[in-house]
Amino acid sequence: MPHSPEFIAEMKQKLVGEHEMLLKELTAVANKKDGDFSAAYPDYGRNEEDNATEMADFVATAATTEAAEARLKEVGEALERFEAGTYGITSDGELISEERLRANPAATTIIKR
Repeated sequence: MPHSPEFIAEMKQKLVGEHEMLLKELTAVANKKDGDFSAAYPDYGRNEEDNATEMADFVATAATTEAAEARLKEVGEALERFEAGTYGITSDGELISEERLRANPAATTIIKR
């Protein structure tokens, strides 16, 4: 049995909110160029301690940026599935459970027990 229109609307709202939050987060810590985000390199000063802190912060921000950008892509693809009418369905045509979609609204697979 397909998902109810109310459930679909609820999941779409969650994904739109997550998409907006991820964009805001990425914009705060990264630069966007050619559609991709890259971590902004901080500039705290010119001495060795400042340089070491800059590098450590950059590495941490780069990892966070990469993870957030990957999630942004997943969320964007999920939003596209709403438009295509395939949200909540695997590529094999199986219905993804509401429980799974509530845990991860961008899910594309099912968990078989």
